[in-house]
Amino acid sequence: MKPNHRPTGPADAQALLTRAVTLHQTGQLAEAATLYDQVLKRLPKQADALHLSGLIKAQTGAVEEGIERIRRAVKADPRQPIFHANLGRLLDAAERWEAAATAFRDAARLAPLDPSLPRMEAAARTRLCQHGQAAQALRRAMLLEPADAESAAALGDALYDGGLFLPAAAWYGRAAVTEPQRILAAFNRGAALRDAGRADGAVAAFRALADLAPQMAEPLEQCMQIRQGSGDDAGALTVARRLLALVPGHMAAVRSLGIAETRPTADPLWLARLARLDPMAAEVVLALAGRLYGRRTAAAERLYRHALVLVPASGLALSGLGLARATLGLEGAVPAVLRAVRVAPDDAALAANTGSAFQLALQPDAALSWHRRALVLKPDDMAAWVNVGTHRLDANAAEEAIPPLERARRLTGGDQDPGQLALANSNLGVAWMALGLHGKAVAAFRAALDQAPGDAAIRSNLLFCLCFDDQADPVEVFREHRAFERHLPAVAAVPHRGRSRDPERRLRIGYLSPDFQRYPGPGYHFLLPLIEGHDRRAVEVTCYHNDRSRDATTGRFQAAADRWRDVAALSDEDLDRRIREDGIDILVDAGGHMSRNRMPLVARRPAPLQVSLPLYPNTTGLGAVDYQIADPRLAPPGADALHVERLIRLPGCVLCYRPAESGFAPPDRPPLERNGHVTFGSFNNITKVNGATIALWARLLAAVPTARLVLKWRGLGSGGGADRRLLAGFADQGIEAERLELRGITPDPYQDYVTIDVALDPVFANGGTTICDALWMGVPVLNQTGPTKIGRWGATLLAAVGMGELVTADDEAYLAQGLRLATDRAFLAEQRENLRGRMRRSALMDEPGYARAVEAGYRTAWRRWCAGLPPVAFDVAAIDAGEGEGRA
Repeated sequence: MKPNHRPTGPADAQALLTRAVTLHQTGQLAEAATLYDQVLKRLPKQADALHLSGLIKAQTGAVEEGIERIRRAVKADPRQPIFHANLGRLLDAAERWEAAATAFRDAARLAPLDPSLPRMEAAARTRLCQHGQAAQALRRAMLLEPADAESAAALGDALYDGGLFLPAAAWYGRAAVTEPQRILAAFNRGAALRDAGRADGAVAAFRALADLAPQMAEPLEQCMQIRQGSGDDAGALTVARRLLALVPGHMAAVRSLGIAETRPTADPLWLARLARLDPMAAEVVLALAGRLYGRRTAAAERLYRHALVLVPASGLALSGLGLARATLGLEGAVPAVLRAVRVAPDDAALAANTGSAFQLALQPDAALSWHRRALVLKPDDMAAWVNVGTHRLDANAAEEAIPPLERARRLTGGDQDPGQLALANSNLGVAWMALGLHGKAVAAFRAALDQAPGDAAIRSNLLFCLCFDDQADPVEVFREHRAFERHLPAVAAVPHRGRSRDPERRLRIGYLSPDFQRYPGPGYHFLLPLIEGHDRRAVEVTCYHNDRSRDATTGRFQAAADRWRDVAALSDEDLDRRIREDGIDILVDAGGHMSRNRMPLVARRPAPLQVSLPLYPNTTGLGAVDYQIADPRLAPPGADALHVERLIRLPGCVLCYRPAESGFAPPDRPPLERNGHVTFGSFNNITKVNGATIALWARLLAAVPTARLVLKWRGLGSGGGADRRLLAGFADQGIEAERLELRGITPDPYQDYVTIDVALDPVFANGGTTICDALWMGVPVLNQTGPTKIGRWGATLLAAVGMGELVTADDEAYLAQGLRLATDRAFLAEQRENLRGRMRRSALMDEPGYARAVEAGYRTAWRRWCAGLPPVAFDVAAIDAGEGEGRA
């Protein structure tokens, strides 16, 4: 008897397969797998069962078994594209991308109208970094579906990854146009154009994306970077500001703005913000310190100390700290710069800084040694040559300063600092001016301003030089002064709130000057009598000392002031704040555009009323200066037109002179009685001894053949360039060197006045202090009045002493009076008779009367301000006479 069994033919297997597919489709994988296996027992090469059971194997974690079964399905029936496609998917999941790509490729051959197959092949090729083959596959997909943005973007990726940036950009663009919301494709288009070197196109693409997605920072970041890389700093800054509006703390944008702050006069606001955002970035801290040094040196000093905490062995930080402390007059400067050069002994810049620190510490020999060391390390370093030239200028050796400064000026190009070129030209201007060569000086200052148009100190140097240039048109010089403030950084006007407008209350007067000392300026002679002479019931005085140097006279100023402020180390912003906090009603500037001035600070108007005390011989040119002190002789009718300020004309003299203590007194007899000949003399700054003056003095010497001329100033008598210029100038006029005596300065400025009979005042640029010194020593001064303020000092000073007879109007009158003084002994004796006593009794030394007149001027100006009236010119004498408070 045979056993009972079921049929096992193809029909039975097909029925099982049908049931298995149904279970598979309803998610009953285990049951379906069992039936697939039963089918395969009956028909081991049944392709559908192999394929479908392989999928289940993969779905249940047995990927390799699934791959093997589908391979067998492919072998059993290689014409089924689905078998190849699913084999590719399983191989892809198993990270067997080469085989997967082949499977997808085979599937695509069998189903050439299915775009998904080349896309899957491309994905596998991309994982294999086969970017060219991936691109080929995607091109086939795009032929089937031209509007498929995803495939277009993927093709862009493949081309980009293969280094074909321009074609990639085109496909990214196609994707972005097809689907505008596809932001990544638009971004990648910009990136592809960027990397293809098409900066303008890339920027345009990123800008368009930024407009499309205004909250997206990345396009703006790219725009900023591209602009920076192409040198379009302005464009980069525009984008950086837009980026910061979107992301206020964006580090790269702040860095971009900080790096762009290259102007020496610009406040590095963004660099400071960058330092706050990243206080541990030593390079940022050092960069900010370097930018602040020289304008906010105290802040720079703090930053250098912070940098040393971050990088204790930084030579740059040590050197910067030492230089900043030297500038501020603080202890520890020299040890810091010496530590810096031990850290980096071959660094020329650090050696140069060491020299500068020693120079500021008043150790000139050590300074010169380090400047020379810097040149040994880097012979073509412009800054080092500038330092050497500046060293010689500080030593009053102008002629010796010129060769190193000329050498610096020739070292252009390479990595040279344009600021150093400006400094070289400016210091050359100072040297030429010291030698009296004003044309060369003006040209040098203008060359410096070509490099640094916003440098206020250089522009002040130019203005001061123009005051002495007899070839300059006074109207043009006025325009140059007026233009000064146009080159200053824009500062928003700050109102002076909280000021009591009581016209009769005690006034707070602030005096701003670098000359609260005996030397080098005229502060002792003209400022001290005023400050000590003020009526403290009417005036409270604050002195703002803008210099690091002090001497015994500084102590006298400090004792005379109600409040004392050392402000040389304060920035304009900090000093502005200090003056406002002090509640100053009237700020009096006594520096003008002379050295160590604070004209940019004055332009900020830290006080409601501002007055110029004209130790500087011209207008300040600043609209923020309301008034300037004058007198009717220094400022005759018509002078107002060349002043920005309104003129307060005092009744006596514009200045009041106090002589310094000295062991020298006027001799009982004039020197000519001892010498047998008249001795003329001029102890003026030789920058005033111009060609016209030399020609006039030579004519006087020719008219008095026995006369001698003594010239005294810094550097004279050494045989240097100043000597040669003067001797050559007189020789050209027929005057032998034997008739001239050139002398250097002496510790006591009065000493050599006992050796001369008559002082000759230079024409065009009169003396000031020297006129007063000569008169105090009993020496009459022969003067010629000039067309500008600097040529009218003699007229006012001599007239104040009752010696107006010696003020002449032209060369012929000057010669006539000079000849009379030299030959008419009675006339000379009359002029010298008790000159010191006459001077004591004159307006030139009437300290109480001068102080009351100045105070009356201040009070009138204050009353007008309290009444809301604009400044006007007025005469103090007219007010005292009850004629009203000024004239328009």
